[in-house]
Formats: sequence, C-alpha cells, structure tokens
Amino acid sequence: MRIQTGVFGLDPLLGGGFLPNTINMILGSTGVGKTILSLQFILQGLKNNERCLFISFDMDKDYVIRSAESLGWNLKQDLIKIGKFFVEDIRLLNNELLNFIIKNSDGKTRIVIDSFTPLVSTLNYEMRRDVSWFFDQLRKSGTALITVEEPISGCLDEPSITIPAFLCDCLIHMKKLGYGEVLDRILRIVKHRNSWHAEGVYPYKIFKGLGIVVDSKHYIKSVRKNIKIYDILSEDEIRDISEDLRRKIELALSEGSYDEEEVRHLIRWVIECYRKFERS
Repeated sequence: MRIQTGVFGLDPLLGGGFLPNTINMILGSTGVGKTILSLQFILQGLKNNERCLFISFDMDKDYVIRSAESLGWNLKQDLIKIGKFFVEDIRLLNNELLNFIIKNSDGKTRIVIDSFTPLVSTLNYEMRRDVSWFFDQLRKSGTALITVEEPISGCLDEPSITIPAFLCDCLIHMKKLGYGEVLDRILRIVKHRNSWHAEGVYPYKIFKGLGIVVDSKHYIKSVRKNIKIYDILSEDEIRDISEDLRRKIELALSEGSYDEEEVRHLIRWVIECYRKFERS
C-alpha cells in the first residue's frame, strides 16, 4: 500500500506514492514550494482521517493554520498536532522533539518536519549516527516528510545536505529556474529506495486551492503507449487468458504508470490472484 502525497501529478512519478514508514526528503531553495508540498501531504492525510503531525522551528500553530487558509485550505485541528520547537543541536533530538512525535503517533502517522535544516545546519560527519538513529525512530512512528533548505551557493556537498540525503528513503529536488512559463519551477526525483520512480525533470505550478500541480501527464501517456501488454503475455508464454482476465489486467495497469518490468510482475500477480479466486 502506498502513501498518497496529496500533490497532483506526483504520485504516478513515484510508482503510486511514498512507501509506508519511510523518510522522504524535499530539497529546495526558498520559494520553491516546500512548505506547500508539506501541507498537501498533511491535507491528504486529514482527508483520509489519518493522524498527522506538523513540526516547525519557525512557525507556530496559528501561522501554520493561516498559511493553509491563504491557499484555501482548512486544517482539521482535531486530527492534527502542530508543534513549534527551539532546537539548535541535533543531539537534543531524543528529548522534547522525539517525545512529542512518539506521544502523538501510532505507527501510521503522517509526520512533517518543516524545516529540518535548523537541526542539521551545524552538522558534521561524526553526527551521522545521530541522524540515522533519529530517522529510525521516525520510521517507527509513521511516514515522514522533511524539508531541507538548499544553500544559496547551490553547493550540495555540505554534511547538512549529504547526510540526510544519503539516509532518507526518497529524495525530491525542487528548483526555481526563473525562466517563466513552463520552466519556471521543476522537480526531479533523485532516488526512491525499494521502489521504481520516473527519471527526468518535471515542470510544476502552484495554484491557490490546488497547491502544487506537477505536469506528468505526457510522461504517463508515453509509458503506457510504449508498453504492449499482449506482447509481454506472448513473450512470457502466458496463454489461456480469458477475456474477463484480460480486462482485469488492463484495469489494474490503468491505475498508475509502470515500466516494463513492473508490468510483467503486475500481470503475473493479477493472474495468480484471479486463478486463486477461481479455485476457491
């Protein structure tokens, strides 16, 4: 089961969304929409009646609520806990902050830390074990999304970037190019551990009421067009498929974008489930 991001057009590029109990890092400079993406992730959880945590080091509860309202969104305050913390050293993570997360999570909670940068701004490589330990605690608490500020210099070799980037499960890099129109803002999925993800860069825009909208439709169409289901069935010597089962395979594949190897696995899985059902 995937965790929907709540961002229009992003889930197909991630193979359906984030994997449960993972750390997902959003890297980008000021103004690219990291906080907006974080709010969309939370809003999707509230829509699903899931428990949500929003943690900030520069925004209090009222500010977070007003930020959501400015985009036309209403946060269900009975399902979300918003915490503001003053932590300047990553060695303090196992105290107030982690206690707040553990107390308010159930193992399936959506957790946002916007931004993780104050905790790692003075990070050195000797502290990698501290970050790894903290990430492990986050994974036990739920599915987390952390935002990390890209340095103004554009240098991504600093420990505050490389360590969380290496230890996280998924890394999405958002950039504001300033060219206007289609290429004003783009994102790239750098990695998505244990999952397929789309390659390349994808334009996105920000709309009031909708938030971030990623233009992935052309990619999805091209992937589906290039994969010929019946050729795969023939190559894998899968025969005696009823018309009803063919329709079920096509329906399953229509729910997302997949590469050829994923299509092969999905076809086998659908056939296996279908035949088990027939025998029962």
